[in-house]
Amino acid sequence: MIADRSFSRVAAIAAIASLPLAAGNLLAMLATVHFNLNGMTNPLLLLHAGTAAAPLWRWSMILDIFGYYLPIVPLILLLRSSLRHQSPNWIDLFALCLLAYCLIGAIGGAMLATALPTLIREYATATSGSHQVSLQTVFTGYTDGIYRGLWNLLEEFLAGVGWIDFGLVLRAERRRLGLVTIVLGVACLLDSLGTALNTDTIASTGLTVYLVLAPVWACWMGIGLLRAPTPGVATDRQLVATSN
Repeated sequence: MIADRSFSRVAAIAAIASLPLAAGNLLAMLATVHFNLNGMTNPLLLLHAGTAAAPLWRWSMILDIFGYYLPIVPLILLLRSSLRHQSPNWIDLFALCLLAYCLIGAIGGAMLATALPTLIREYATATSGSHQVSLQTVFTGYTDGIYRGLWNLLEEFLAGVGWIDFGLVLRAERRRLGLVTIVLGVACLLDSLGTALNTDTIASTGLTVYLVLAPVWACWMGIGLLRAPTPGVATDRQLVATSN
C-alpha cells in the first residue's frame, strides 16, 4: 500500500512538473532562432543563429527530454494497471506504444542536445565556404534523421495510436478526458502523416496541437492523481476527478 501510494504521488508530481518544463523547452527553442516561428520547420535557421545559440539549444533539448517524455512514463504505467482488466492484450499494446514514444523521443532529444551545439559553433567560426557547406550537410542529416525520422514520423505515429486507443477506452466513463486524449492522438497521427506525405501544412498543424496539448494532458492527469484518496482506486478516481 505504501509503495503504491508513493508511486502514484511520484507519477503525479512528475506529470505536473512536465508542464513548466515543456513550456521552457518551447521558449528556449524559439529563443535560439530569435523567436522566428519558421525555425520550427526550418532547422537551418538554428545553424545560422550564431555561437550564442549553442548552449541555449542544448538546454532546450534537456528541457524537451524532461518536459515531454520521461516524466509521463510512471503515468503510462498507472494507466495500464488501472485499465488492463478491460482488455489486457490491447491495453498492453497501447501502453507499449506510449512507452516507445517516450524512449524514442528522449533518445532523439539527447542526440540533438549533444550533436547540434558542436555543429553550430563550428559553422559560426568556419573560415571557408566549403567547410560551411560540409557542416550544413552534416547538420541537415542529423536534423532530418531525428526531426523527420525518429520524432515526426515514428514516435508521433506510436504516440497517436497509444493516445487514441487509450482515449477510446477512457471515454466510456470519463467523457471529457477521453475526448481530449483522442484529440491529442489525432494530432500526433496528423504530424506523422504529414511527414510521410512530405506535406508541411498537415505536419505543422498536428505538431502544433501536440506541442501544446501533450503537457497540458499530463498535468491534468497528475492533478487528478494527487486528488485520488486511496492507492487501491487511485487511477480510476483520479481520472473521474480530472474529467469533472
